[in-house]
Amino acid sequence: MSSLTEKRRIHYEHSLSHNSTNISLGDIETNTDDLEVKMDSVIANTSHNEFTGSAIGFVVAGHATSTVIPVVDLGSASAPHKINIVGTTTHNNIDVVLQVSNDNITYYDLPNITISTIGTNISGIGDLCFRYFKVNITDNTGSPVTVSLEYAVKNIN
Repeated sequence: MSSLTEKRRIHYEHSLSHNSTNISLGDIETNTDDLEVKMDSVIANTSHNEFTGSAIGFVVAGHATSTVIPVVDLGSASAPHKINIVGTTTHNNIDVVLQVSNDNITYYDLPNITISTIGTNISGIGDLCFRYFKVNITDNTGSPVTVSLEYAVKNIN
């Protein structure tokens, strides 16, 4: 069976044979088999990783804070990610905060991603360039709150 390189050379020479000038490739090296293997490797290794998950959290009454989505590790590759967070809550008087970290020790609020609570629905979308993230909920009511969240994070590099 002919290799892919041989098939390409035959096709190319055949396409030229119909012209008034018949050009042969002669001694020109046209081996692209190695290149294709390398390109397949590059494509496989740069796949856009995606992380999804869901969590249900209970926050006790009276300005308590609880981590609803525990720490998610996006991997050691430094790349921008698009994050989507949706969910529901039993009460709309809550604060939903996305926190990020590169060392999984020190976490910072990420103010450029607003996670809104409209009625009992929660929604947020944005970009992040950190390795770890988690979502905290603060209950601003006098009664316990149940929060159910889902997230999807995708490498957009």
